[in-house]
Amino acid sequence: MLPFEHTWLPFIYLYSLGGFLFLIGIWIIFRAKSIDLRRSHHRRWLFILIFGYVWYFSIHALLNLAALDVIRPVVVLYGLAVEFILFFVGMRIFRTKRMREA
Repeated sequence: MLPFEHTWLPFIYLYSLGGFLFLIGIWIIFRAKSIDLRRSHHRRWLFILIFGYVWYFSIHALLNLAALDVIRPVVVLYGLAVEFILFFVGMRIFRTKRMREA
């Protein structure tokens, strides 16, 4: 088994520092008033940004777990399929809200 320093420490570093920088970017967007959450397409893009971060985080985590033989590789496919479905459900919710607003 690989040591913690070679498997999970880079993962923690990547997503903690990357998450911090991501949050700073989102904070700058809000401070500059570049986003108006009353507009449906702004809410949709904020959802896409946050979901994208969670998507890559989970892909990386699932592949790490599969490489360490903690989970079977087919579980990675199941997890990604569930996230894919959740993404389309979320996009569908935003689409129906936009239709009600118009």
